[in-house]
Amino acid sequence: MNFKHFFRMVLTVLFLSSLTVFVACFPLSCRVTEEGIEIISAEMTVPKILSFFVEDNSNLVMLCSQKVFVQKVQIKSDDGEYIEETAEAQYFDDGKRINFSLKEPTLVGVNYVFSGSIKDGSGNELTFSLPFTGFNEKPARLVLSEIRSKHSTSKGVLKKCEFVEVYVLKEGSTAGLEIVTGSDGESKKYVFPDINVKKGEYIVVHFRTVDEGECIDELGENLSLSTGTDSSNSRDLWVEGKESRISDSDVIVIRDSCRNMLQDAVLFSAAGKQSWYYAGQKSLALEAYESGIWKDGYEPKNATVADGISLTRTMCRMNIEKLTEEYSSENDIDDQSVIETGTEDWSLVEGATPGAKNSEKRYEKTIF
Repeated sequence: MNFKHFFRMVLTVLFLSSLTVFVACFPLSCRVTEEGIEIISAEMTVPKILSFFVEDNSNLVMLCSQKVFVQKVQIKSDDGEYIEETAEAQYFDDGKRINFSLKEPTLVGVNYVFSGSIKDGSGNELTFSLPFTGFNEKPARLVLSEIRSKHSTSKGVLKKCEFVEVYVLKEGSTAGLEIVTGSDGESKKYVFPDINVKKGEYIVVHFRTVDEGECIDELGENLSLSTGTDSSNSRDLWVEGKESRISDSDVIVIRDSCRNMLQDAVLFSAAGKQSWYYAGQKSLALEAYESGIWKDGYEPKNATVADGISLTRTMCRMNIEKLTEEYSSENDIDDQSVIETGTEDWSLVEGATPGAKNSEKRYEKTIF
């Protein structure tokens, strides 16, 4: 073996060794040709699901970050029963949007899991599992009414807890409706059970289970079942657990998950706060503003001032009666309508009134 040939072999080995390290650090799509290794793409990104929503009781919609191809899908209910192992997929927007047509319609209020896998043009595969609730064709229209972000304990006993009160503007079912707080995020959102509620009702969602009395969800006509502290004469619902759920500066929304839209939102914050503490607060505030619901902006400076909030001072909506008059007819509100609100509609008031008409006594900070 002459020296030149030996030298070429050494260089080749060194080159291939360095290339192996490079490929290990930066995943590439490549193939072997007669000339050697051919780099096809320097990007190997798994496709992402940007959003998923239920269009109606027979159609699901998925939006992806890039063109994808469906490999397999299946749907099963909460009890593990498979209701569909194939669904017809239709591609739109250059393959980024997929509409799935179901052979069997889903049932209102039933929880399902939609799972399967998708691939992009390079063969990168994403396996997914997406929970959803059977489509609600007649959703109740809810607005936020009163919020308490404080709780109290004594010798380890939870006496009082945070709550979110909502008011029913339009009767219907609460299936698929959710309350999401920016401090909790999507993973701890409250999902309403399937309840038929009437116009003019108050619903109090207590955000922990207190230790005094019976914390019973009032799902039917009997609204005197719950005896937990702050149980009201209206409908009471309870979030399981003892951990803190709402911050003194926060963003709270009501979402219709079936239609992937917000029904209502409120932003409240300590005066002078420059930014939201949690990323979830920032994203929800932006969503509330861009939806047209919270009209004042999405920064803490655009929120209702919550200085002085306490067990007996709550954030209250001051225009419930005006809204009731404005939407006196059931036909005045459609499922997609936007009801604007802002700082002028909200105030910190004296006196917590869960399940009843809000106090009109605005809190005024005493300056010494």
